[in-house]
Amino acid sequence: MKATKDMLYSPIAARTWPNYRPPERLPPAVRLSDDSLLVNGAGLSWPIRRHQRKTLRAAEASKRRFGVVPFHSIVAAWTDGEKNDWDEAPIPTADLQKEVSIVVPSEGERWKDVIVKDKNGQEETTTVHTLGDSVIRVKDKYYLSAVDETGQGSGMYFLAELLTDRAPKTLEDAFNALKPPVVREAEARGANIMRQGEWFAIPTMLRTSELMRDVERGIATYRLNHVLGKDGHHRLEEAIIYRAGDRKGQVFARGVLAHTENEHTDLDLGTIRWYLIVHNVAGAAYTLTGKGTAQFD
Repeated sequence: MKATKDMLYSPIAARTWPNYRPPERLPPAVRLSDDSLLVNGAGLSWPIRRHQRKTLRAAEASKRRFGVVPFHSIVAAWTDGEKNDWDEAPIPTADLQKEVSIVVPSEGERWKDVIVKDKNGQEETTTVHTLGDSVIRVKDKYYLSAVDETGQGSGMYFLAELLTDRAPKTLEDAFNALKPPVVREAEARGANIMRQGEWFAIPTMLRTSELMRDVERGIATYRLNHVLGKDGHHRLEEAIIYRAGDRKGQVFARGVLAHTENEHTDLDLGTIRWYLIVHNVAGAAYTLTGKGTAQFD
């Protein structure tokens, strides 16, 4: 591993690629303008992976502010989704230093216990692997970099744009910024809110007979295996979608909320109670593909 004033890089790794690349195109870490450290959290190949691990451990042991974010995701945010691979569109270090900053620093890579609730409100603890949740600024936008515990296995990494012009002070502020007002209001009432990915499920007291009357009146539609959103991947076993009236645009569901590509664990809403299904309030959001590059969620 070698270092300049602004970055760490692995000249050996650059020579091992099929086509030679300048070593600065494979940085495990970049020093930002405020002297904080931006560590590349992408799944890199050997031997740069070994250097990456050493960099991460050193950052965790130091008292320096740092963030661990896959550089593929930064490229996706930088280009508004036009590019999703750092190797295809590497960002010059000077530009990173000018346009990227760490707003809420990371605590480092670790395993984290997360409490989730089922349809009956019973709590269960699950363990997710996290790069170290943090908030970063890319150009004039703020992004939450974190792991979604509803992802299959040990969780799914995501980078979500926060629709705010004020920098969050804490991670809790950033996570709350993703919740629409109706979710926060339901939480204040003590409702058992459940979630899969970017979709929240809020329990209601609506009866099936009431919803079906609206279907018969033609202001709502009843569907089986309804996929949420345009080109979406979250599928509702039973859904009632309002097309008119005071509830126009609202979606109610029961049964299982599943992911069509099996990227999230199934969410069992049960067959008795109907839930209001609402999307989070994030802007663009990026997850990571199997090859490690970023994609739209």
